[in-house]
Amino acid sequence: MFDLKSLVHEVHRRSLWQVVGIYLGASWIVLQVIETLTETAGLPDWIGPFAIVLLLVGFPIMLATAFIQEGLAKSKEREPVSPTATTEESGVRAPGEPPTATAAVEAEAPTSPTSEQPARSTTSALGAHHRIFTWRNALLGGIAAFTLLGIVTAAWIAMRTAGIGPAATLVAQGVLDERDAIILSDFEGRAGDSVMAQIVTEALRVDLSQTDAVRLADPAFVNAALRRMERDGGRLDMEVAREVALREGIKGVMGGEIGAVGSGYVLTAQLVAPESGEILISERETAADSSKIIGAIDKLSRKVRQRFGGSLRSIQSKPALEGVTTGSIDALRKYSQAVRAVDTGRSQRGIALLEEAVELDPEFAMAWRKLGATLTGAGEQEARAVQAYTRAYEHRDRLTERERYLTTGIYFTFVTEEPEAAIHAYQSLLEIDPDDSWALNNLGLVYGGNRDFDRAADLYRRSLEADSTNAAIPYSNLVGTLVASGRREDAERELAEWSARYPDANRPVAQAARLAALRGERETAVQRLGELRERAAGNPYWMGVADEGLAQLALAEGRFVQGEAHFADRLETLSERGLGGAYLEAVALRAAARAVVLGSLPDANRDLSAALAEYPLAEMELLDRPYTLLATAFAITQDPEQARSLLQEFENELAPEYRRGTLDNAAERARGQIALAEGRFDEAIGHFRRSDEGICRLCPLPGLAAAYEGAGERDSAIAVFERYVKTPSLNRLIGDQVYLGVTYERLGQLYDEREDWEKAAEYYAKLVELWREADPELQPRVDAAQKRLDAIFAERG
Repeated sequence: MFDLKSLVHEVHRRSLWQVVGIYLGASWIVLQVIETLTETAGLPDWIGPFAIVLLLVGFPIMLATAFIQEGLAKSKEREPVSPTATTEESGVRAPGEPPTATAAVEAEAPTSPTSEQPARSTTSALGAHHRIFTWRNALLGGIAAFTLLGIVTAAWIAMRTAGIGPAATLVAQGVLDERDAIILSDFEGRAGDSVMAQIVTEALRVDLSQTDAVRLADPAFVNAALRRMERDGGRLDMEVAREVALREGIKGVMGGEIGAVGSGYVLTAQLVAPESGEILISERETAADSSKIIGAIDKLSRKVRQRFGGSLRSIQSKPALEGVTTGSIDALRKYSQAVRAVDTGRSQRGIALLEEAVELDPEFAMAWRKLGATLTGAGEQEARAVQAYTRAYEHRDRLTERERYLTTGIYFTFVTEEPEAAIHAYQSLLEIDPDDSWALNNLGLVYGGNRDFDRAADLYRRSLEADSTNAAIPYSNLVGTLVASGRREDAERELAEWSARYPDANRPVAQAARLAALRGERETAVQRLGELRERAAGNPYWMGVADEGLAQLALAEGRFVQGEAHFADRLETLSERGLGGAYLEAVALRAAARAVVLGSLPDANRDLSAALAEYPLAEMELLDRPYTLLATAFAITQDPEQARSLLQEFENELAPEYRRGTLDNAAERARGQIALAEGRFDEAIGHFRRSDEGICRLCPLPGLAAAYEGAGERDSAIAVFERYVKTPSLNRLIGDQVYLGVTYERLGQLYDEREDWEKAAEYYAKLVELWREADPELQPRVDAAQKRLDAIFAERG
């Protein structure tokens, strides 16, 4: 129990320097406790400076009290002995003994004025203050000051939570709902430096992403709205952002400016109500020079985040901006320019700028992650993407907590393909924020890769519900997953909604073409791909997607001459961009189609060899080398030795951690194709069955069916052929350009042999319809199918 009297007595016994040491030690402990509570219990960040002021005010009071009390004690020690002193005070003599002469003189003589005067003077001087500067008063004053600080702090927190007074947050006041979206507009460069304004905008975007009170509208959502307003390509100033917010039902727009003051800068941030223009938040911060900009942005962001609402503990525990971005203003400049380029559809420019940013700061984890995501979106440079994700993962301590979990999940999904580890990372993030849109979407990708399509679809829907401004990628994944799970009508509805929300986006057009092909409406698919190519003029990625789709459709329909023309356009684009790995993949698929459909084995083999001579694998990044696809294509063209050599090189060159999952399954299929080419059918069956896992459900089926047929297991062959033609997938055209026609043909023949006339007629009819406009060299096979179909109808009715 606290005993003030004992504490006063203990302090009273100490010397001045001992008291100073005790005070300084106690002050340090108090500040450490306050700092800990600020970080862990969510105390306001002004309480630390306030406590320092109180301690500084208390220090001279403590010194004065110690000085006065010590002086008072010393003066008492110097006071003469009283004439009536007891034997204990004046000396000791035996009972009955007469006083000595000296004692008598001392007892009777008057006090010497020269010995008494100094003691009285000191006592008089101290007497004026000793009643005020007492240890009791000093300790009670300190307790009262810190008690008042505690009361003020509690009142401030209560007002903040209740939405009352200057401490109120926008969420507590009901101006914003928790997790409402706001738009971040471009800062104005009053200093005449638009690039610096851009840096502030993107750095603030990173820092504001750490708030748990609101969320920033996805840039893709804002850009789509700008295109609908025919404002695409310009700056997103405050007025334009307010117009977007009004159209899209967004409650707030954050903007500001950066101005020059001498060699320094003044940063101002404001949150504005879109309709009324009312300023809901206005904060400012200064930076002594450009090297202090990042720290100033961090302070500004913390002020703004406190005004939004949410947990003070969460705000105060977030790492500083420099710790989760970069200390290099030049690297941050490159990053901000890259983000702007990517957001406006200039991915190649963005990639180049991101590479410059990580060259300036090799530990810039956020730039590495953005580089990996941008390369993945391009879908053509896997090795660079894997390297970027790996570097981001290695420096994940330089990321915000959210970005760290996302980076970990991506690393285990795309680099090492460890789905359980990826699931753990995303679920850890969702425990912190159950509505994190990207965590939900990426978790859906993992479950989709495990063929758990229902759970994946549910996660994509949750992602869309959690953040309607971040919709393009979840929509795309949802449509593909619904198709894979057999819910094509649901996929059509989601695609229609997606297209309506993003009418100028390219991805919905590509998805619509694939869905049309899946329905058998190939003319519609060709029209949509032509539309995609026209609207994507100048964008090599989407033009390549259109050319590839047109070539695949033509080959699936037996129109090889037309397909070759589209392939030539595709190969020319890949060659111009120096994408040798993607070039070899395209040639391998074309060669496989020639071998399987036309039976042109020597020509197909020569195509493969010529392409390898033009783009030697040794000159490519390891993960860009399509070893397994080339091995499969060589095996299909009846060159198992070359196929085996490529597989051996694949195993020698790539570390085991890069050969798991997708690549391991592809290698198993290549081994199965080699065994099939050499007549080892049972062994081929084993390889193909082991590869039947992961996202690609169609990939092993044509080879597995052929292996069953070679082994004399016709019923199993029919079942697998049927499974191939009936498995729904938006990516069917990749395999259909090689296998769809011959599978229809072979199913018709196998059912005909079994005298299952209905099934035989069904597949003969499908072949005739598919190859109706096929090249002349395929028309005899179409005629044979038609004749057999006519005969079945004539004989069986």
